Amino acid sequence: MNAAQSNSSNPGSGLLNTKLMPPRLHASMVPRPDLLARLDESLSRKLIVVSAPTGFGKTTLVAMWLAERPLHSAWLALDENDNDPVRFWTYVVTALRSFDVAAGKTALAALAASQPAALQMILTGLINDLARLPDDCVLVLDDYHLIETPEIRESVAFLLQHLPSALHVVLVTRQEPDLPLGLLRARDELLEIDTASLRFTPAETAAFLREAVPLALPPALVEKLQQRIEGWAAGLRLVALSLKGQPDAAGAAQALERFSGSHRYVADYLTKEVFEAQPEPLRDFLLKTCFLSRLNGALCDALTGGANGERLLEQLERQSLFVVRLEHKGERVWYRYNPLFAESIQYLARQRLGDDGVRSIFEKACDWYTYQQMYDEAIEAALTAGLFERTMALIETFIEIYSLSELHTLTRWLERIPSQLVLRSPETCLAYAQVILFTGDRYAPATAARIEPLLQAAQERWQADGNQGKMGAVLALRAMTLVWQGDFARALGYAYQSLELLPEPDVFWRAVSLLNVGAGELYEGKLITAQSRILEARALHGAAQNVHGVLAAAQMLGEVFYQQGDLEQCAQINRQIILDAVGDEPMLDDQGEARLGLAKVAYERNDLSEARALVLEALDLARQRSNAVLRADAVVLLALIDAAAGETDKARAALKTLLADLQNPAAQLDVQDALAWLALRAGEPAALAGWHPAPPDDGRSLFLHREQQVFTLARLRLAEGQPAEALALLEHLQADAREQGRVRSQVEGLCLMALAHRAAGDLPQAREMLSRALALGQPHGFRRLFLDQGAGLAGLLREAAPSLTARPLSLYAATLLHLFALESAPAAAGLTEPLSAQELRVLRLLAAGLSNGEIARELVVSTNTVKTHVKSIYRKLDVNARDEARSVAKELKLL
Repeated sequence: MNAAQSNSSNPGSGLLNTKLMPPRLHASMVPRPDLLARLDESLSRKLIVVSAPTGFGKTTLVAMWLAERPLHSAWLALDENDNDPVRFWTYVVTALRSFDVAAGKTALAALAASQPAALQMILTGLINDLARLPDDCVLVLDDYHLIETPEIRESVAFLLQHLPSALHVVLVTRQEPDLPLGLLRARDELLEIDTASLRFTPAETAAFLREAVPLALPPALVEKLQQRIEGWAAGLRLVALSLKGQPDAAGAAQALERFSGSHRYVADYLTKEVFEAQPEPLRDFLLKTCFLSRLNGALCDALTGGANGERLLEQLERQSLFVVRLEHKGERVWYRYNPLFAESIQYLARQRLGDDGVRSIFEKACDWYTYQQMYDEAIEAALTAGLFERTMALIETFIEIYSLSELHTLTRWLERIPSQLVLRSPETCLAYAQVILFTGDRYAPATAARIEPLLQAAQERWQADGNQGKMGAVLALRAMTLVWQGDFARALGYAYQSLELLPEPDVFWRAVSLLNVGAGELYEGKLITAQSRILEARALHGAAQNVHGVLAAAQMLGEVFYQQGDLEQCAQINRQIILDAVGDEPMLDDQGEARLGLAKVAYERNDLSEARALVLEALDLARQRSNAVLRADAVVLLALIDAAAGETDKARAALKTLLADLQNPAAQLDVQDALAWLALRAGEPAALAGWHPAPPDDGRSLFLHREQQVFTLARLRLAEGQPAEALALLEHLQADAREQGRVRSQVEGLCLMALAHRAAGDLPQAREMLSRALALGQPHGFRRLFLDQGAGLAGLLREAAPSLTARPLSLYAATLLHLFALESAPAAAGLTEPLSAQELRVLRLLAAGLSNGEIARELVVSTNTVKTHVKSIYRKLDVNARDEARSVAKELKLL
């Protein structure tokens, strides 16, 4: 299976079951009825936060509560490796499925995909599943303080915000979690148990000692201990261990003098009073097993070379030597050390075993984990042991099974391997290149610079081996990288090459290359073939469960429809993208592109206020994501909106500010072209002295871009009084635009050709070109394509309007002339002479198709009065017929 293909194994099959087991409670627990009663109250709240430093009994309290109450509960013990969003939520969903095996099935499948869907999208389905839970259920996330990834914290906040009433979440943590606790407090949806609450009271301290120490300790000694320990549960257990060996109360008092409740002395105390008091075989066992977070007998035997690991773990647990037995599931019994105890012994182990001895322990652990197919644990052990070659082989196996879904985990692993070793493994190079591209700023030149050496190394190796399929994958990824760098020509070339090399079953990479080829053909102006490629790519991305690819294909289809003039289809696709692109942070790019697409449609329809609102939303998303290309596109469109509203100076200033800050070459060209267009609009052709179209071999631009530059150059020639040169530039584009279905290009070119013929004195030909432009533009509802041509086209339209015999075209021309009139007098918010209230009533009835007599009966006036109102309406709207009045009224939003 390809590294980037979807995971076909069972979701969650690689999970460590011990993380889903609550700790087994010790027989010498101290009853804490007051705290348990507070936890009982939490069933009326969403979130319970049990927060205190290590050793205060947080986990024990929650485990005790769940053990003594008839509650459905699920437990997840978190660790540092769970900072990968996919891994975190895979564990959480698996835990939640203990309540209902049908719940979260779709969520697990989505998380196992090669490129998982947005977290909010996945969680929305999960929450809907959990809403069906009939009884109160409790999910415990132990050691939540280890979760540092902002994306996970945001998604947990989303879950809490929409948590079903039957589900309650308990966070066991050493610090207050970064969640909207203030809002939960205000809504009385939060229960907090802190350090002060968890401290043992004097009575609880006395009860614990009576149970744990075989001595009749005097009350004064117990009180002294309470003052020194300050209710710290772990400290009490340490003291109890030291007092067990004392013959009488006097010896106990002397032992207490050597103990301090201050945490900085705990390690020394554990070493001297606990570790050194153990027999030599047990000390050796502790030194060799203390580095692992979870243990079982077989694993310990692999580390120590012994055969009594299970017995020693049971002995440590019976003696309360800081070993906790996890709830038993399956054949093996798992344990974990108290973190405080483990850290102390680890320090000692490094001193006594040396670097080679510690490395040997992790190498043996790696062997055992690999044999058990626990690949993520094996990778962690191999990295710690410095076994980098082996690490890369294990990472390749991990990707083969689980795909690239855990990007953050893969990043953390690969960054720890020396780069010269990574370059020796083509599979690792390809995986690392994807990880860099998908987790970094894909538009930044530095990202491409990091990726290229990896791709080059992989390409050279697979080329030498004659592995064409892998070569195709390398070329596909290189093409994808170049697209985001704005190097379209080279990207298209690599995408074509990759399709020749990739085998048909390689669905993922073929989808990537097909989409890039579709994008290339789109911007080469080949809309018909582009549409076919993009549809095929979207289907393959769907088969590969690549939601990001599906959304990218949808966005490109929207652009195809836009260029074809199908504004409604374009709008519909972009509205659907906004609905589908919900969740993690990368989806904000899709949200921004979709809003920009809708803004372009609104602009073309001359709904400038709607276009402005949408483009500002897109701009905000671009800034959130530091997406330079989206930002540039949004600012360019905003400049066009400002110019249409008569604020050309403001538009030009914004573009110049943007240009000074841009690094993406393609985006720079777009901004320069927009500045050139605004200069011509302002009647300043001299400002284009430094502007020139990009040559055809410029990899920064493809055909559609160069076509727009030709239109700008044609406008420049018209401004310079050279209509023949303008016509020469435009005529060869028309046939290609017509053949490829570029309706927008056809209309714009015809408008400019009409202006060129008029400037050359050939008025009949000018009218013919304009008539053809109107015939193409009218069915699609184009507005700005005509309005942006300026006063020259308005004059020609006014001259040509009487000769337009087809009723739809004459109505269309009347509407455009009215809009030209409004735009030439921007101070008028609407009509120069507003309609009266009665005229508005008549207009609405007229637009509804009522005759003059029917309007008279409806308004209870004479027919002559209605005729007078209709005549006044025609005059104020500057129209001559009912159809024209209805069309103009709709344009002015009077209806």
